[in-house]
Amino acid sequence: MSFKELKKIKIAIVAGGWSSERSVSINSGKNVFNTLKKNGYKVTFFDLKKYNLHELFKSKPDLIFNALHGEFGEDGGISCLAKKYNTTITHSEDISSALCFNKRLLKKFLKNELNLLSPRELYEIKKIKFPLIAKPNADGSSKGVKIINNYKELKKLKIDQNTLIEEKIDGRELTVTVIEDKKKVKALGVTEITFKSAHYDFKAKYTYGKSKHYLPARLSKKNYEYLLNLSEIIFKKCNCRSIARLDFILDSKSNCFYFLELNTHPGLTSISLAPEQAQYNGINYLSLIEKIIYSS
Repeated sequence: MSFKELKKIKIAIVAGGWSSERSVSINSGKNVFNTLKKNGYKVTFFDLKKYNLHELFKSKPDLIFNALHGEFGEDGGISCLAKKYNTTITHSEDISSALCFNKRLLKKFLKNELNLLSPRELYEIKKIKFPLIAKPNADGSSKGVKIINNYKELKKLKIDQNTLIEEKIDGRELTVTVIEDKKKVKALGVTEITFKSAHYDFKAKYTYGKSKHYLPARLSKKNYEYLLNLSEIIFKKCNCRSIARLDFILDSKSNCFYFLELNTHPGLTSISLAPEQAQYNGINYLSLIEKIIYSS
């Protein structure tokens, strides 16, 4: 299907949902909706809630642009349902989404497949050194992330299978957006992120001036190319589709790259990293959205 033909189909921009990332999803979805609407696409904006899910498929869109973040949108739930209703949907398919949304499962998978280095979990550490970092196993936008400074704080923490407690790697935060463009996988660039908070939290991600982006990242040419290539390999190994953003940290002590997570639904807000990296490659916001749709 050509880009001209895409303008003839009914596209539902699905955003909102009921996860902790609802506000980010709404912002991303409205950005996508306004851009497509302004450029002649037949689009509707659908604010998804638990009680109106049936209305989405009852409206019979030709394509769903999945602008959801977190539970149900990013974990493969809506993708699985779209498959049941034989409706085309953007972003990664259900199995890939479920794998990538579960941080623990993804780290184990990539360790087995690529021998990829990632922060050790608490049970893997023989001698605990503080600080540690605790975060939800399945959530994004740095929601629920906590720094644990001592045993007293560790004992107070509710620990279950939904919580990841890892060694805290100090170093340079790096992120890479990978897209599918004309059936080819392409890493758009490496961005280095600096911030004043204890970690790259929600406020630092989504508030102007709370973080600084260096694009291209301040890396050697060899390390820069290595991270681009590695990100493309991971994207393919996880069978991702359309777009993903991969987060790494360059350990200041060992000078080794640690894989942190893979986000199959990177933010598409006005200050999000993925559109910024696309622009760096001469791909404007509309073209990025069209590439996501075209690769579905």
